[in-house]
Amino acid sequence: METFDQVLEQYTPMIYSVVKRAKVYKNHDDYRHCATIALWNAWRNYEPSYGPFAPYAYRTMLTTIYREMSKENHYEKHCTSFDKETLTFLAQQMEIKNGGQSSCSDIFLKLETIASKEEMELLLDLYYYRYKYDELAEKYHVSVSALKKRRNRLIKRLREELG
Repeated sequence: METFDQVLEQYTPMIYSVVKRAKVYKNHDDYRHCATIALWNAWRNYEPSYGPFAPYAYRTMLTTIYREMSKENHYEKHCTSFDKETLTFLAQQMEIKNGGQSSCSDIFLKLETIASKEEMELLLDLYYYRYKYDELAEKYHVSVSALKKRRNRLIKRLREELG
């Protein structure tokens, strides 16, 4: 059997073909690396009863890239928090408002109508004062997971309301 270096050299054009077929438009190096790992897994797990190696390797690499793209899309959709700059700006606006100055942005006023006083306090504690979850769990007398769940629900609602 050939060594993996020989297989990699032979199938490098296929790696580029798979990345192009998957229509990768960013992080090309990451997906080429992912395809290389998939080729290594295909080479390691290949048995002649599967048929020719080339189609098996191609399908393995393509499936792995699609799976990785799906994971990345899921992460971007669900795990990326609300813009910290926006929340920091809003917190600063609230501080200005509480300081007696009358300068408030429209988004801040809208945020105040959407979120309750307790929710605003939680946002300020998280994004303006930068408290850790452990500290906030003691302050609010709830578990860390409850705080994270509360924050996630609030951020989801803010995203829906603010567009």
